Amino acid sequence: MASRERNLPRCRGTRRGLVRVQLLVGLFLVPAIVSTAARTQSPSPAKAPASVVVQQTRLPRCLHIELVIADNPAGETKEQAEKRLGGIAVLTGSFHHPRSMAIADFLQNRGEVIQEPTTSRWFLAVTKDGDVDISHNYALFKGRSGVSALALGQRLVPFHEDGFSRAFMGQITERMAIGLNKDSIFIVQGKSDIRRLAEFVERKLQCHTAINSDGGHVVRGKAPVHIVFRWRDLSPQPSVTAKAAPTTAAKQGSS
Repeated sequence: MASRERNLPRCRGTRRGLVRVQLLVGLFLVPAIVSTAARTQSPSPAKAPASVVVQQTRLPRCLHIELVIADNPAGETKEQAEKRLGGIAVLTGSFHHPRSMAIADFLQNRGEVIQEPTTSRWFLAVTKDGDVDISHNYALFKGRSGVSALALGQRLVPFHEDGFSRAFMGQITERMAIGLNKDSIFIVQGKSDIRRLAEFVERKLQCHTAINSDGGHVVRGKAPVHIVFRWRDLSPQPSVTAKAAPTTAAKQGSS
């Protein structure tokens, strides 16, 4: 599996431009163990899937990065959402009707539940202070003040079959995913099947938790909801010093 990596600077000093690194990871496949007898019986075995090119964006987990849910009922591409909100990276999201753009699963924006859960899938949650989590605990996050959350898809790390058929998970198609470790947030995009994507995120990116987001037509088309990552405004606010009230003596002196 070939990988193109885009790193954002860690939270030290000024903001630098994006650094693009071409990283050859190699074909990330679990090799099939084929005996000599099996080779004799099957002189023309099925070819392994071609190498998959994956683009990955790495962001630091720190106060300088914030996640914003881009909610546009009319639908927009992920690039439009990223530009509209001044983002530096974007992740597809939401289960929705492809024509009406009606949300079909859990969506919560800053504590306000916009769509109730319908499938009990894993979801991405962002707390008031900016902490990011991938969870299945609706009781902990649903309706909680300041928390935004969005139901995504297949749990990748630890791997958990989330209601999708094995045939669907085995398809090589456009996919996006988000993975977390102690220091970084990874956004992965490319053509892959579910299991190979899960192995890549866990083994190569060393993520302790990860989830597949809505892919397919959403990667190339429009959706009502995306997750936009952008720089947080941490500039100091001007301080206002209250003026002391004049004393009685000062008032008499000025009269």
